[in-house]
Amino acid sequence: MAHVFNPSLLHRLDDPKRQEYQNPQSLIEKMHPVANTSLLDFGAGAGYFTFPIARAFPENNPVHVVDIQKEMLDHLIKRSKEQELSARMEPHLLEAFPLSISDGSVGLAWMVNVFHEIDDRKTSLSEIFRVLAPGGSLFIVDWKPEETPMGPPLSERVPEVGIITSLLEAGFSLIRSWEIYSMHLVIEAQKSQD
Repeated sequence: MAHVFNPSLLHRLDDPKRQEYQNPQSLIEKMHPVANTSLLDFGAGAGYFTFPIARAFPENNPVHVVDIQKEMLDHLIKRSKEQELSARMEPHLLEAFPLSISDGSVGLAWMVNVFHEIDDRKTSLSEIFRVLAPGGSLFIVDWKPEETPMGPPLSERVPEVGIITSLLEAGFSLIRSWEIYSMHLVIEAQKSQD
């Protein structure tokens, strides 16, 4: 099993210095959710990306926040109250699939610094594909498979071709890469309109 982020290090996820190498606004500029749908943060952690994306797309409700660690979800919900976004948050403690989210109801999904931690990538991506609306996108942001000043061990990082292969196996067909962050891959996968 890949390492999972330690909740005792939550303060690192909210570190203002993170803006220097992983500014959410740079990702938001590439996002275009399907109208009248919800949002999904898969592996939401402390909400570092959750809150700016929720603010950028106020018409998309609710914001499904999924994590495997109760401590992370509790922290995120507490912070969502401080951010005046709690009414939009719908927490899901992921213990098993399927997610309690309706088919085709999500217009935009993302996972940040999570892909390398997922043991059953096929099931996870297939489940995200199920809940995505036609035309909806999943953005995967994860560590480049090269030495960086921080991040998981190189042995746990997944090359771009590995991520793309997993996405194709899950049913995604429209896939593109974005050069946004110096230490991270950014891959957008869209569910076709058919």
